[in-house]
Amino acid sequence: MKISLATNFDDDLIDQIADYPVYEVYGKLKNDYIGGGRADNSLMDVDKEKFENHVRKVRKAGIRFNYLLNGSCLSNNEQNFDWQKNLYEFLSYLKKVGVNALTVTNPYILIFVKRYFPDDFQVRISTFACIDSYTKAKYWEDLGADYLCVDFVKINRDFKTLKYIVDNLHTAKIDILVTNSCLKNCPMIYTHTNGLAHASSINNDTSSYEDWSLFYCQEKELEHIDEYIKSPWVRPEDLHYYEELGIEHFKITERDFPTEQLVKRVKAYTNRSYDGNLLDLIQGHGVKESENLKLTRKEVVTKKEIYDEIKRVRGLGRERECERHIYIDNKKLDGFLKFFVDNKCTGNCNSCGYCNLIAKKTITKNEEVCSYLLELYKKYDYAKMDLSDK
Repeated sequence: MKISLATNFDDDLIDQIADYPVYEVYGKLKNDYIGGGRADNSLMDVDKEKFENHVRKVRKAGIRFNYLLNGSCLSNNEQNFDWQKNLYEFLSYLKKVGVNALTVTNPYILIFVKRYFPDDFQVRISTFACIDSYTKAKYWEDLGADYLCVDFVKINRDFKTLKYIVDNLHTAKIDILVTNSCLKNCPMIYTHTNGLAHASSINNDTSSYEDWSLFYCQEKELEHIDEYIKSPWVRPEDLHYYEELGIEHFKITERDFPTEQLVKRVKAYTNRSYDGNLLDLIQGHGVKESENLKLTRKEVVTKKEIYDEIKRVRGLGRERECERHIYIDNKKLDGFLKFFVDNKCTGNCNSCGYCNLIAKKTITKNEEVCSYLLELYKKYDYAKMDLSDK
């Protein structure tokens, strides 16, 4: 097992993971010329001095530092000569401070890196590139990619496809994102990743970005609770199924988590066991709790008020002030993945019912919190495109 772990730029994190199989940590400055997978206004600011000191700390510990250049849209800036020079200078800076790996989404960036820095960075292709077949994987390998983080919303549980990719690639290694609760076959994946790229680019005003794509998915999961089971996360107990295919690289999120929560995830996956709410491992928010977890309702009218209230209740970029909306008993999921390992999943959810059955056995809803959240999402759905006079 080899873990790629998000860093929150806390040097103490590196000390605490020293005895675990973390081969790299990944992160980025709050914004740059490429953009990434998180909006600027949801991340803490990391100045260059802190960034450089942290990279040195990571490298001294014998761990690789992977810088995220994974914005999925470059706004055609790659065709601008001045932008190309800025990219070259920025990559030179990353090399100088000790960064020795990159994650990219756009083929142009990979080709640029391999042309001008062929021996300086190992390159991983982001899951945002949506690699869901051997053909796509081979294209990226031929371009020089070292690691491929496959399309987590499509093939994390498609063991037949994963095996074929692993068996037929020559040099590139497959990487699996294990901690994620996105919708299976999410229809928002391209819209969402492009929105995040623009919301984290130094070329744009990112202060007013609202993550409406995320809210869409969260609302669908509340309306159809079995979507939480369909979501292609990977439990610590099930890593061995992927290792049996020849996959040994696993990616753990989130960059804005407290150190103790990141270490908690590393421990769970290293120990291949977790006793508790699966959301603790797979969700990208809500881990920071206030002292008194009690649902209080607020009167909200404007779009911003509704947006901020959802963030308060769910713990998005701030402390969560009430109980989790659902509890997924991780230990009751023992044996769940075998259905997919044995290629019994047809993808025809309407005529199957397997995940719905598992949801009924493993998920407990906090009806009060779920009801309030659905009310807020409906209000936001209306407010986000309300054309009436304000």
